[in-house]
Amino acid sequence: MAETESTREEELRSLLTDAIEVQLAALKAGISFWSEWIEETSGFVQSATDSLSAINSGDQKTEDVLLELLDAGRARARSMTEIPRHTAQRFLEELDAAEGAGGNPSKAMKSGKKSSKKSGKKSGTTSSRKRAGRAKD
Repeated sequence: MAETESTREEELRSLLTDAIEVQLAALKAGISFWSEWIEETSGFVQSATDSLSAINSGDQKTEDVLLELLDAGRARARSMTEIPRHTAQRFLEELDAAEGAGGNPSKAMKSGKKSSKKSGKKSGTTSSRKRAGRAKD
């Protein structure tokens, strides 16, 4: 009976550890998303400010300045559409890093194997990517 309780505790610890890994990966990816979004937005604001200054100074034709601003806006919009892809990639990288950062002793003991150092994967466990993929379904 004591063996059953310790096995259950190990399984619960493993489950909680996996949940924490996913939470941390999501938070880090979220921070990455907003950092990239702020960077892109501030770049556009700087372009718009420069364009407004050029229009007010009268150094260039207003038409040309507005066309340049429009082109900058299009370029920023294209780069903004890449941010979710970068965020998803960062999330998966964080999951892989969490999975590769040392084996979980409770899982290794449960399966009777040590963590595989060659593949960076833990023996007897489900890949973090697979768990994340199932969570999306």
